[in-house]
Amino acid sequence: MAEERLQKILAQAGLGSRRACETLIVAGRVTVDGRVVTELGTQADPATADVRVDGEPLHAQRLRYVMLHKPAGYLSGMDPRAGYPSWEELVKVPERLFVVGRLDHDSEGLLLLTNDGALAQRLLHPKHEHPKIYLVQVEGVPNERKIRRLQHGVMLDDGPTAPAKVELLATPPLGFGKPKSQQMGSGGPGEPPVRRRPTRWLKVTLYEGRKRQLRRMTALLGHEALRVIRISIGPLALGELRPGKWRDLAPGEVRALRDAAYGGHPPELDAASTERKTKLLLPNTIAIDGPSASGKSTIGARLAKDLGYLYLDTGVMYRAVAAVVMARGVSVSDEAAVTTLAEQVELQVLPATIADGRDVTVLADGADISWDIRKPAIERAVSPVSAYRGVRQAMVLQQRRIALDGRAVMVGRDIGTVVLPDADLKIYLDAALQVRAERRYRERLARGEQAILDQVLVELRRRDEIDSQRQHSPLAAAPDAIVIDSTNLSIDEVMAFVRQLLQRWTQTHQRH
Repeated sequence: MAEERLQKILAQAGLGSRRACETLIVAGRVTVDGRVVTELGTQADPATADVRVDGEPLHAQRLRYVMLHKPAGYLSGMDPRAGYPSWEELVKVPERLFVVGRLDHDSEGLLLLTNDGALAQRLLHPKHEHPKIYLVQVEGVPNERKIRRLQHGVMLDDGPTAPAKVELLATPPLGFGKPKSQQMGSGGPGEPPVRRRPTRWLKVTLYEGRKRQLRRMTALLGHEALRVIRISIGPLALGELRPGKWRDLAPGEVRALRDAAYGGHPPELDAASTERKTKLLLPNTIAIDGPSASGKSTIGARLAKDLGYLYLDTGVMYRAVAAVVMARGVSVSDEAAVTTLAEQVELQVLPATIADGRDVTVLADGADISWDIRKPAIERAVSPVSAYRGVRQAMVLQQRRIALDGRAVMVGRDIGTVVLPDADLKIYLDAALQVRAERRYRERLARGEQAILDQVLVELRRRDEIDSQRQHSPLAAAPDAIVIDSTNLSIDEVMAFVRQLLQRWTQTHQRH
């Protein structure tokens, strides 16, 4: 059997998380074949090595998978300072189990417990996007606009949320009564009863998990979450399991979990592939610039999908500002008014949330303007709007905040020169004007719009002139950008070129 890191061997034996096992090693409590080991990089063959902790031989324990219906008021972890009981007071088993996907102490529902560390890691990793379904009772009645905002994602203090599935239930779900906070009562003797707003239930499917995410999302829209109940994780469903009760998963449920986690691939092969990938050093931020219709949006979106990175087409932010300006009847030539709108409007650029052919979803103050920004009138207005210094400053601040988290592909006209001058990899896509005009012409026809090629050519030439001659952040390739002329290249050929650049960058910056 192949050698493995010592902390991994200890974790698989149920002695804690890998971080906890690293603490055991550093403390000198672990021996391998009679020798005390304190180096975290130490490897051993679990099939032949004599591994001991505090002198006791290590025995691999059987893997166990438990489903608990956590009641409100219980913690998903151990924190004696919190003053709340832990789930461990409800589930008494000899194995040391760990929580897969925590729940807040005041949230309820399905909690998965296991000592299968590899499976837990796969289920928790954000890139696998295993859906989790919740029932949420909110105060008040959210209207259609607010439901759409939840579906598309809202901007929290730690960044925008991913798109979610949200359904406003016509009737309360069976088996869930009113919470105490929703009952009429009084604050004390002689005080009048406290009347609460009416409540409604939402069924929400999330593909990510942040601290108190659902409560923060609904509170942002003015609807306090009175109750949050998780009813499923991936293929697992809570069913009729009562609060405070637990059971072992059936073999079929374990198989379904493993299929969901590994996508039908053997865990051993998948783990090896993951280990190989983590050895590669990839650019943290990638900037792609270029004129209109040079292909930067298509290439950027594909590259971000390949790498699992965030994709942001900054051009749509300027189109969104132009769309808001025109929708509100503000003159495009009124620089002060346009700048004020750019500073005040709440813009969100998200992955496509509706399968209607859009590349991205664009929200302005919660309203979906994804198709509005592609109208010819907006195309004509966006260059003068984006030339205003105040507008660009407002957008650049938002773009830089997004890039702070890293692992992003950002496309536009001044990413490598202004927005992200320190981007790890900079690419400038270009093409002959006639070729770009033909591309834009075909795009409009494909969307069912009327278009005249000569008119599109004139519009692009005018936009190139404005973008390259504007006083603030003119269109230009950064000195350290790699220029790709896509005039005679297909999208696939450009992507092949970009992948070569990535490979070359990786080889240059490879960790040794």
